[in-house]
Amino acid sequence: MLEDNKLHIQENETFLQLNQENIGSLKADYSLISTSVTKGNDPLSSKVIELLKDNEVVINFEKVSSALKELEDNKIIDHLSRENFRKISFPIFVQSEYLKNYLKNSGLKFKLSLFLENSNFQEIELDS
Repeated sequence: MLEDNKLHIQENETFLQLNQENIGSLKADYSLISTSVTKGNDPLSSKVIELLKDNEVVINFEKVSSALKELEDNKIIDHLSRENFRKISFPIFVQSEYLKNYLKNSGLKFKLSLFLENSNFQEIELDS
């Protein structure tokens, strides 16, 4: 789970902040990065697993539901079509080995924008 730019790993029913001692606990082939506890069906579908075989990271994009406006000098200058935009949706799917290496190289800090800039990822739209 992602909280305050720090990743936490779920062990049983509790979450522990990832650190040098427990980063080896990422033993599964794939990990989910989420901002909340994932409940219900396993989001790691066969479609996502197939994409993860050839990609280090798979990011879910979803349709934008809010009105979008273009601003200039704090004034609305245009109303944008929602159909042309997508937003990142959690969870983000990642090969665990890639995530471990990334975290070791970043001093266990995780900032989503830097992670995306430094990762080759595959986009997917699960809500369409």
